[in-house]
Amino acid sequence: MKKSILLILGVIAFGIQVLLGQDTRVATQSVNLQVAGSALLAVIGQPVSITLAGATEAGGAIQSSAENNDTRLRMSSQVNNSETRSITVKISDALDGTTLDAELIAPNSNFQHREYMGTLKGLKTLSNLQEETLVDGIGTCWTGIEADDGYVIHYVFKAIPNAPVMKSKSLTVTFTLSSISTDPNE
Repeated sequence: MKKSILLILGVIAFGIQVLLGQDTRVATQSVNLQVAGSALLAVIGQPVSITLAGATEAGGAIQSSAENNDTRLRMSSQVNNSETRSITVKISDALDGTTLDAELIAPNSNFQHREYMGTLKGLKTLSNLQEETLVDGIGTCWTGIEADDGYVIHYVFKAIPNAPVMKSKSLTVTFTLSSISTDPNE
């Protein structure tokens, strides 16, 4: 009977130890690490006004193009895995007798992780119908927040040769920082 009681107490003690878990010399824990992506853009500077000047005297030439480099596009990009980003641009309205071209010019030396800045695509004619890519292949990088930091936004406003009418227009230029997966399995 003593043996039966000891056996029952042993089974109960073993059962409690199994239910409560056992301490050992080695312990493990699952840890989930994530990288939060970030895709931020901001245009820095005053609203842009570009004028195609008329002739200064009768019979004189009318200006056919005008440019502006007064604003900056600041960016912060944190990518995950095989992702890259691109900067695209689109205008809000169609133009009459004129075109607006834009490009981004490389930022100053404050740009962090320049090797992931992406590829500048040069001057593009803007449309209200489709986005144009100004930079692609952007990785994890940022432009800085000082007054001269960011990509320089270069606009060229041009008259279309032989256009019968050229109209003034106020419009919105929209820049977008988009994600692009480079993983063929996605």
